[in-house]
Amino acid sequence: LPFYSGTGRFYIVKYNGKPEGDVDYAAEGVTAEGIMPLYQRCVHLGCRVPFCQQSQWFECPCHGSKYNTAGEYKLGPAPHGLDRFKVSVSETGDVLVDTAEVILGPPRGADTIKDPPSGPFCVAVQ
Repeated sequence: LPFYSGTGRFYIVKYNGKPEGDVDYAAEGVTAEGIMPLYQRCVHLGCRVPFCQQSQWFECPCHGSKYNTAGEYKLGPAPHGLDRFKVSVSETGDVLVDTAEVILGPPRGADTIKDPPSGPFCVAVQ
């Protein structure tokens, strides 16, 4: 399961995706030590996007946009994947997420982790 930080308004997810050709959607310092922070806000109209236990995807309750565990767009009206934040891990193992700058999420079609839904969706596809 992703770790949720309510005060930071982000999720921390495991990430071991592979770049697609010459494009690495997780560049720009948004991954560290196999983790990546995802902004909780849907890129469609800004609703908070919870994690669905059934599908194991992030699903927007407002208009049905769906994102895999890496925040990559899969279904719905969202224009691209979930936005991210820069992250680093200190020498003592503390995870530091910089929420001052939002990093644009990957474009539609990004599929670096090959992550189909694990079960039924929590929110109907609209």
